Amino acid sequence: CYVLTTNDSIEDIYQTCSDLARTFSYGGGVGVDISPLRAKGMTVNNASKQTTGACSFMDTFSQVTATIGQNGRRGALMLSLDCTHPELIDFINIKTDLEKVTKANISVRVSNDFMKAVENDEDWTLFFETDGDRVEKIVKAKEVFELLCKNNWNFAEPGILFWDTIDNWNLLSNDDEFAYAGVNPCAEEPLPNGGSCLLGSINLSAYVKNGKFDIDTFRKDIDVIVNAMNEVLDQGLPLHPLQIQRETVRDYRQIGLGIMGLADMLIKMEVKYDSDEALEICNVIGFELANESIKASALLAKEEGVYPKYNEKAILHSDFLIQNTTCDTYDLVCKYGLRNSQILTIAPTGSLSTMLGISGGIEPIFSLSYTRKTESLHNETVYYKVFTPIADEYMKAHNLKEEEELPNFFVTAQTLDPFKRVEMQGVWQKHIDASISSTVNLPNETTVEDVEKL
Repeated sequence: CYVLTTNDSIEDIYQTCSDLARTFSYGGGVGVDISPLRAKGMTVNNASKQTTGACSFMDTFSQVTATIGQNGRRGALMLSLDCTHPELIDFINIKTDLEKVTKANISVRVSNDFMKAVENDEDWTLFFETDGDRVEKIVKAKEVFELLCKNNWNFAEPGILFWDTIDNWNLLSNDDEFAYAGVNPCAEEPLPNGGSCLLGSINLSAYVKNGKFDIDTFRKDIDVIVNAMNEVLDQGLPLHPLQIQRETVRDYRQIGLGIMGLADMLIKMEVKYDSDEALEICNVIGFELANESIKASALLAKEEGVYPKYNEKAILHSDFLIQNTTCDTYDLVCKYGLRNSQILTIAPTGSLSTMLGISGGIEPIFSLSYTRKTESLHNETVYYKVFTPIADEYMKAHNLKEEEELPNFFVTAQTLDPFKRVEMQGVWQKHIDASISSTVNLPNETTVEDVEKL
């Protein structure tokens, strides 16, 4: 996964198209923030006199994604826009036309000020300024947010990126030379221009022994994984498709260690996903994940040196570092620095978790069972019930015939209070320096107002 910037000229925009095509052809996904593109109707120095606007280029980027194949699958693209851009409402509405931007995810960068304006039902200023030209619109923040939530309810997009938190809660938050340019297609990885991140996820359910979480083995494995991910980063360094990608990966050395199998872990421990006990357990594991990963990166820096853009003063003043390390680990960072500027992220882990038959990311189990259909196996259409592996395993061990017989710690997305899902994410976010790709699965009767509250 990569992030690339685009700048406000026709040459830059089509250079971005070229960079997208090259990256997709290598199997990469890309995030592009279109906030730097001037707003519709503003002056440009060409025959048209006025620009068609930032949103008009979304289909252009989307079509590049559709055109460049990746061994049987298309590329992945994320397009984002800042909540102050004059085309914000057009951006939020663009996917209500099912023929538009069909090959990209879209998300709005929201700020703390915007969310406060929503809560207080205040006016919100949309603006864009260039030399000699300014566009400004006044809207009601709450109405914009309600529109965003309505479209999300209808179409599952746009998503939102809490951009102030992304900027302020990481190891580089005090480094004035560093800036995030956007996020990758699943939004779990904010990155600088040209940045790339390789991801790896630990199966938490594998550490449950006799109903208890084996924290000692977990700690040891984190060290192994951080070292392995750095070896993969080094091996892949010359293979990135663009020079800017090779340079940025070399300079910042981002890795993204995360988790999966959380729901299965809690079931094996006979703890309900939506309980206070589950939050306490995850808070302990989350801190251990962060502390041990940072320790491993510091010890790697001792052997191989810090990442090239390392800024000691900025790192040591990072609130994330201070709140997610023991005194011993913090001292190691003081002494040796860090091998990686970014260490932790929680991806959706869709393919990985499916392959292993476990729950993905930090999500609860979606359902205890599902119906499969085969048209070829029996020369006719046959439907049959398949149980989720963790449920199937428990039912066989306890001689249960129906899922209704399962104990109440088998919590699913269908039965979970969604606000408890948000609480669970809040616990993990304290211990993640990059981001979390998050989907809150909701029952069919959920209202737009419920989405707004969530």
